[in-house]
Amino acid sequence: MKKSMKNLLKIFAVLIFWANLSYAGMVDAISVIINNEPITLYEIYKYSDKLHISTKESLDILIRQKLEDAQIKKLNISASDFEVESYIKKLAAKNGISEFKFFEMLKSKNINENDYRKDVKKKIEQEKLYGRIFSGNNTIVDEKTLENYYKNNKNKFVMAKSFITVAYESPSKTSLEKIRKNPMLSIPGVKAKQVQFQSGKMNGNLENLLNQTKSGEFTPALKMGEGYTMFYIKEKNGVTTVPFAKVKDYIRSLLSSKKEKAAIDDYFNKIRSIADVKVLRKPNS
Repeated sequence: MKKSMKNLLKIFAVLIFWANLSYAGMVDAISVIINNEPITLYEIYKYSDKLHISTKESLDILIRQKLEDAQIKKLNISASDFEVESYIKKLAAKNGISEFKFFEMLKSKNINENDYRKDVKKKIEQEKLYGRIFSGNNTIVDEKTLENYYKNNKNKFVMAKSFITVAYESPSKTSLEKIRKNPMLSIPGVKAKQVQFQSGKMNGNLENLLNQTKSGEFTPALKMGEGYTMFYIKEKNGVTTVPFAKVKDYIRSLLSSKKEKAAIDDYFNKIRSIADVKVLRKPNS
């Protein structure tokens, strides 16, 4: 009886071993091949978990990256060590700290210096690529277009003296999106509390976001610390509209950026439409 039980346990252990090997092989298997460049299921799931997005969105990002890498190589675009160093020095100076302190800060966040330098190099190369793409496109915005945008979007140029909000906090961005669709939901891990803000006594980017979000609506979920925070605007007080002259340059920059993004997206959509894409395994959604 004991011998029979031992044999069963051995068989069970072997089955678990092979099951684990099979699962590991499946996760690391190639999902898509685009222009002879593979994308694995592991990469798709990794991005999906890291960015809290669907596997479809994750795959779209990875395909875009492969297309960009191919164009950077094709156009002989590169970033020198000097350019990487200059970029980091400017970023450190912008944050009011030395380069040494900057890397100490990265280290405290478990970010490897060499990996960070590689990311900066890739970012510079990407910016050079984008510059070439929209250099041939007209991104100038005329005065009439600026005025029309202001007239049709005056709600985006209001300023409140104070805000009464409900802050929803969660480690999961997906949970907050569910709350946005149905505020009556009670989801484990989501905390809600009323928070009041005064203009000029809060983060400038957050103040702009609260000003641009209508009363009775939610802001996007924002990455804050280890989790995400989404604000529901209950009330705005002391609301005034900013004159056109004061926001004209901002509108010009905004619309120019939109035209540049549209040109880049159109460029890569055309490249993707003629790319050699082979789907071997679809990731689970």
